Amino acid sequence: MGVPALARLAADRGRAVLLDTEDADQIIDACTGALRPHSLAVRQARARLATTLTHVPLQDASVNLLRYGAEVTVSSGDGVLDDYLLTLPVAGSGKFRYGDTEVLAAPGRGVIIGPHREFEFMFDESWDQVVVRLDRARVESVAAGLTGEVGPVHFDVALAEGVISLDGLLESAVSLVDSAAVEHRPQLLWQLEQVIIETLLLAQPNNRTTAADPGLSRPVSPRLRQAMDFMFDRLGEPVTVTAVAEACGTSVRSLQAAFRSELGTSPVRWLRSQRLERAHALLASGPPGLSVTDVAYSCGFFHLGEFGTAFRSRYGVTPSAVLAERR
Repeated sequence: MGVPALARLAADRGRAVLLDTEDADQIIDACTGALRPHSLAVRQARARLATTLTHVPLQDASVNLLRYGAEVTVSSGDGVLDDYLLTLPVAGSGKFRYGDTEVLAAPGRGVIIGPHREFEFMFDESWDQVVVRLDRARVESVAAGLTGEVGPVHFDVALAEGVISLDGLLESAVSLVDSAAVEHRPQLLWQLEQVIIETLLLAQPNNRTTAADPGLSRPVSPRLRQAMDFMFDRLGEPVTVTAVAEACGTSVRSLQAAFRSELGTSPVRWLRSQRLERAHALLASGPPGLSVTDVAYSCGFFHLGEFGTAFRSRYGVTPSAVLAERR
């Protein structure tokens, strides 16, 4: 595993959008479509671009290989930003400015920037990178599920050591694209994205999970993780605490005590939080054609009035309002 292995896998599984392309306007259009709006300038007057872009779409994320082949400056352009960009360098060096923060990036020293501030990147000729695009609404939704509070997520720009564990998760996600497993169970990619975003939120310092409860970064016990996985795999099904306890080989009382001591909540509240989070993500960026009723039922809410009340209490808007924003 590692970033070079992830880059090789993405090159094998992805779609070549650009291949040694020289035209700056074509490069900007393609990279804007795959990543975000920006401007591009070649730093040496006679240098020629030779840009390669490979794109691997997931669901609310994508994995991209991007090499410019010349010294360039990439900076804020026109357009609304609705993503987080996680950059994992493969070769070369770059300087990233996000707002007032500047960091140097190189293999082993990645960065993440959000949609909230102006940005400028300066790359040398040998710069090669894996760029993971994460949907803003999905990141904020997952953060809300972890903390119980809604709001923007601001990450530290320089990646912490613990974020390296994302390499293996990203490889797994790329490996699943167009696989028979996803064809038979489409939610696998969604669930893996969930783990990737949760891992990022718990491993990379930010204003939400870090400030809300430093203890969130502590791993939960194996028994509690087993219970969480059991419920997460059945978000769309009726699940009782008794059934969860039996599946984990423990008593209801012990299970409730574990949730209370390790997560500060109950199994029922944790399950409802995860269901609401999935519902929000589906309404905000799920497959086209979904209705509020479809989402409610698929997330384990079989009383629409109860779903609407719980959703509005959590997110401050109705399910239909979130769905309407994407149309």
